[in-house]
Amino acid sequence: MSDFEERLVRQLQNDARASFSELAKQLGTSRATVANHVNGLLDSGQLRIVAAVHPRVLGLNSLAHVAVTSSGDLEPIIEAMEAMQGPVFISQTTGKYNLVAELRMPSMESMYEQIELLRAHPQVSDVNVLVYEKVIRSFFLGAEPQLPGLEFDETDLRLMNLLQRDGRRSFADLAAEVGLSVSACRTRILRLIESNVMQIGAIRRRTQTSQAMAFGLGITTSGVVAEAVTHLEKLPGVEFIAKCIGRYNLIATVGVASLGEYNAVIAELRRLPSVTAVETWLHAEIVRERYEQSLDALVAAIASGPAPGGAGGAGSESPSPRPMAASQSVL
Repeated sequence: MSDFEERLVRQLQNDARASFSELAKQLGTSRATVANHVNGLLDSGQLRIVAAVHPRVLGLNSLAHVAVTSSGDLEPIIEAMEAMQGPVFISQTTGKYNLVAELRMPSMESMYEQIELLRAHPQVSDVNVLVYEKVIRSFFLGAEPQLPGLEFDETDLRLMNLLQRDGRRSFADLAAEVGLSVSACRTRILRLIESNVMQIGAIRRRTQTSQAMAFGLGITTSGVVAEAVTHLEKLPGVEFIAKCIGRYNLIATVGVASLGEYNAVIAELRRLPSVTAVETWLHAEIVRERYEQSLDALVAAIASGPAPGGAGGAGSESPSPRPMAASQSVL
């Protein structure tokens, strides 16, 4: 990617549905230039813009970072990890660990079972687990949704499904697809985003020939993480921040365009008085990065619930959402 496209991608990572006109204003160029570059990146597969439903809404309450040390060819282990239920992210890395993954599972018991599957692989010599106590920053994990009282119906699920395929699809196209007015469609989508049920983000495809790099950071602090979190949140390339239980206080992912930018990021972080150690690893090849997950279980959960009374009959433009209680299983 060119320097301009790097800056464009970062703007899209901040706001994946920003209009071409808004992006052009932020980047100091024309709408046509932005449109050509965005469409080119999407058409080439270098960039995907997709919606993801918050894992808590899907009943995925246990999230963890798993690092694997192995011997021999990595491909059999990667195949085993891709066949597992939990991974949404798998990457080959430099350093002590050969592979890292992010797992999302319904419970700690099911998380334990997945990790034991990894430990049992004949080529795996070590598995290190960091449990996410709190995800602070991510493209697809905003603030925790307030599960009690959440309300969404079949139309909301159809919209989420469509946005999982194309996160920049226009309100007009979406409205026509689900049989709503444009204003009703916009209201529903904004409600899902603002309540943190769904987030829309930009995923870049990093290849071996790409100039852009992603580094993982394991940060140990003197006990107070607020200073490091505040610093990380201001970095233009930060992609992920989580407070952890395990060998680090914080784990983060930062995208950089050069080794010079990487060195500057790490040097500034290590100067913070509360930071006692920073360990880094390069994501040499991201094997899987898919945060879209099936909504079939949510459809089944809503379909099995009591029929909504009163509003939302046949022909209604905006049927009454059916509540799904936090205790209702969706898996």
